[in-house]
Amino acid sequence: MYLKLWSLPAGEALFEGQSNWVQVETYPAYRIAEPELESASLQLREALGESLSKEVGKRSRVLKLLRAIMERHIEEIQSLNPTAIYIGSARGELEELSRAVERHLRGEKLSPLTSPETSMGTLSSMVARRLGIGGPAVTISQTCLSGLLALYEASLFIRAGEGETVLFGAVEAPLAPFFVEAMAALRLYTRAGVYPFTRPGNPERANTFALGEGVALGVVAKKRISPYRLIQIRSRTAKVSSHIAYTAVDQASLIDFLSEMGSAPDFVILHAPGTRQGDAAEWEAIARLWGEIPVLSIKSFIGHSLGAAPLLGLAAALYLMEQKRWYSSPWATLWPSIPPSKWEEAIVIGLGYGGVMGAIRIAHES
Repeated sequence: MYLKLWSLPAGEALFEGQSNWVQVETYPAYRIAEPELESASLQLREALGESLSKEVGKRSRVLKLLRAIMERHIEEIQSLNPTAIYIGSARGELEELSRAVERHLRGEKLSPLTSPETSMGTLSSMVARRLGIGGPAVTISQTCLSGLLALYEASLFIRAGEGETVLFGAVEAPLAPFFVEAMAALRLYTRAGVYPFTRPGNPERANTFALGEGVALGVVAKKRISPYRLIQIRSRTAKVSSHIAYTAVDQASLIDFLSEMGSAPDFVILHAPGTRQGDAAEWEAIARLWGEIPVLSIKSFIGHSLGAAPLLGLAAALYLMEQKRWYSSPWATLWPSIPPSKWEEAIVIGLGYGGVMGAIRIAHES
């Protein structure tokens, strides 16, 4: 199978996001700039129907993000004629949901848009209606693995003989103040006062996690629609271990899982979100299995976009293979700072709460 992928942020912006960082309460977070969203002109009447089209883009941040990426590439997506859609999101529409709860507690009347805007199912059905996709429209929510599982399910749909071309994607807008505070309560959130706010692999091995927004849409197909071939995509769940916290990485299970991905790739896009235990466990598993190969985490540039993170990591891998360019992270001394010697194959890793693990192996064919 082959795939195409579009994202926000995209290309070089995946590695140079300094200007997009904002403060949410007292915490830094990566937010996609408004001009990037407003440049897309979605005809919401076609997507949701006239009665729901007037305000939905103003309220729902995740629908704004999906609108922007879809409208930028709608002609190319429609030309590939996908017959089903799988969208991943760990948290869905948090900002409008939290505002609606506040309005309810104040005794205010809620908008009729509140329910459809904050439904996870709307993420896939809205896109399906806009694009005229009549097959399954499925939203998948499984922590930080959600986007990877969207591609996983899309590939299974094709392997099952249900279709030959499927749309997949992920979206995350987790910057609602209450949720930022919830993540800070885990005692993982960065307190750095200057960019880069999050520093995966930092020498102090301090927790420097930070949230970010992101969206990606792609098409996977049996025929060759691009030079990028999906060699392998897998997902597993770590077995329960009494000494491993629910939010931590089980290194032994990760080693077993990554061994299923075959020989060492040319480089790896890490999950590494800037957490002391997680970054170390992931790198040590890779080093034990494949040796000291080139690795990179893009979360220092754009934060952690939860369910969208694996597909933004995939977008980064495709861009690096296309450009044959490497971005160094001088603070990441936990792993060696070496560029790839070849640009033919990459692995993208995704990890999530509860021991969920996933990996994508992609090849660039000339």
